[in-house]
Amino acid sequence: MQEASAKRKPPPRVSGAWTKGVVYAFRRLGLDVEELCASIGVDIEVFLDTTGRPARDASGRLWRAALVQSGDRFLGLNAAEVWEARVDHLVFLLLLSADTFGEGLTAGIRFQELLSHGRVLTFGEHPKHHALHINRIEHELPVLAHEVEFLAAILTKLFRFATDDAFVLEEVHFEHPYRGSIEKYSRAFRTTVLFGQSRNTLLIGDDSWNLSLAHGNQVLHRELRGIAAGLHAGHPDRSFLDSVRHRIKGLLPKGNCGVEPVATALHMTPRTLQRRLQEDGTTFRALVDATRKSIVLDGVERHQAPEEIVRHAGFTNPRSFRRAMKRWNL
Repeated sequence: MQEASAKRKPPPRVSGAWTKGVVYAFRRLGLDVEELCASIGVDIEVFLDTTGRPARDASGRLWRAALVQSGDRFLGLNAAEVWEARVDHLVFLLLLSADTFGEGLTAGIRFQELLSHGRVLTFGEHPKHHALHINRIEHELPVLAHEVEFLAAILTKLFRFATDDAFVLEEVHFEHPYRGSIEKYSRAFRTTVLFGQSRNTLLIGDDSWNLSLAHGNQVLHRELRGIAAGLHAGHPDRSFLDSVRHRIKGLLPKGNCGVEPVATALHMTPRTLQRRLQEDGTTFRALVDATRKSIVLDGVERHQAPEEIVRHAGFTNPRSFRRAMKRWNL
C-alpha cells in the first residue's frame, strides 16, 4: 500500500539549451531530425525550447533514433565534431567569465543542474592531475557510450574556446570498450585515450587548470554567480537518489542488494533510507526495479551475453529474469 500511495517524483530533466545543441549537431550531420522526433513521438519544439526542460529519457530516445537512422558507429564523436561552441546558457557563461579556467570550471560544475539532469560532472582524486568524471546519471534508459563521447568531446571544444585554444588534456578515460578508429579519438582529444577504465574521466594538468580565460570578466562573473545561486536554490536535488542508485548498481551483481546493505553503504539506518526515499517520491523496491531495468537495457545494447546481463542485474535465476522482462514489456 505504501508503494502504491507514494507520490512519484518527476523524471530527471535536462535543459532545452542542451537538447537544442544536440538537434543542431544532428542536422549538421545531415540527419532528418523532424523524422527522428516523429519516430519517438516527441514534438521537435520540445527539444528546441531553451526555456523548457525535456525528460532525460526523451533525449535518450532521440539518440537511439539517430543511431538507427544514421548507422553511425561513432555518432557521438561525429556530432561533437560538427558542434559549434556556443554561449547560450548561464552555466557556459560562468565558465567563460572567470579569471582562470579552474575557477570557471568549478563554478560551472557547482551550478550544473541548471543545464543537466543531475551531477553529471564531478571532481575526483588523482595523484598528478585534476580529474573530471563524467557520470552516467540514468532513469529508465541507460546513457549510451555515444552520449558520453559527445559530452567529453564538446567539453574539450568548449575548454579550448574558453582559453583561446591553449587548453590541453593530459589523458581521457572511457568505461566502454575500444571500438576502433583511434584516429577519430586522437583528432577529438589530441591526447592519449584509454578504454575499459573504471570511470569516464578527463585528466587536466595544472598548466591548463591555471590558464587565464580569453573572455574573463570578474565583475560579470560575480553577478552571474549570484543569478545562478538564486535559480539553483529552487532546482530539485536528485543527488540522493543518484547515490542510492549507484550503491544498488554496485551490490546487485553480488546478490546482496537488500535495504540493509545499501543503507550501511550510505552510512544510515534502513529506516532513514526508506523515509528519505519516500520523501523523494519513490521506494527502495521501485528504485531497485528501475536500476535493474536500466542494467538490462544497457546489457542488451552492448550485446552482452544473456548470462552476463542476468548476473549484473542481480537475478537469482532465469525464471525471475523472464518475469521481470515481461513486467517491463521488453
